[in-house]
Amino acid sequence: MADVLTVRCPDCGSQMQVDAETGMVLEHKAPRGKTVDLDRSRELLQKQQEDRDQRFQQSVRAEKNRDDLLSKKFDQSLRRVRDNPDEPRPLRDVDLD
Repeated sequence: MADVLTVRCPDCGSQMQVDAETGMVLEHKAPRGKTVDLDRSRELLQKQQEDRDQRFQQSVRAEKNRDDLLSKKFDQSLRRVRDNPDEPRPLRDVDLD
């Protein structure tokens, strides 16, 4: 008489009955699925949506501040050039060729 081994899969948790002599799977039982808590899932989705909205608003504020910052830097550089017209231009890599 053939021995039958019951083996549990460590990855998915399913159970298989295997014939010891031939190694053939005689029976396979899928693991019981996890129950879904819809209220918890809804809360998680709402939290993710709030996080996305918050990050988007933060990026919008950063973009608005970026324009102001670039404008200030340009004005400061323009004033520096007007105040010191004799100052030589900085060397660029193209100028060295």
